[in-house]
Amino acid sequence: MPTHNQTQIPSMTRVNHILIPGIVLLVSALLVQISGLTLLLGAHPWWAHKVIWMGLPIGIGLALIAGALRVPRRLRQIGFTLLTLVAFLIATEGKTQFTASFAENTAAGRAWYFGWIATCALITATAASLFRYSHQTD
Repeated sequence: MPTHNQTQIPSMTRVNHILIPGIVLLVSALLVQISGLTLLLGAHPWWAHKVIWMGLPIGIGLALIAGALRVPRRLRQIGFTLLTLVAFLIATEGKTQFTASFAENTAAGRAWYFGWIATCALITATAASLFRYSHQTD
């Protein structure tokens, strides 16, 4: 019969497989905010920090859904990386069009804003896909 400590190891392992990546993602988001990276890459000063925290839970949700659907980890990493690039290009083009119109083109402004939310969400999903949660999703 297993002792009390032996029965706790699997549950602690499961907690660590979720807790450690969660902490890494939160600390990474905080470092991105402190460094001003989104602002440096072209996000608007009024919402450069907000998009990080809006994208974080969306990206975690995307990674969890992809894992639950048993999408292979390598395919998730490649797919989320490519989608991150597309979202960043949409955000960049939105900014270009919005500023060229002297803030008149609201569709371009929305593309800039939502493109940045998508960029942050997808980079979070990419980062979350780097972690190994179980042997079944490899």
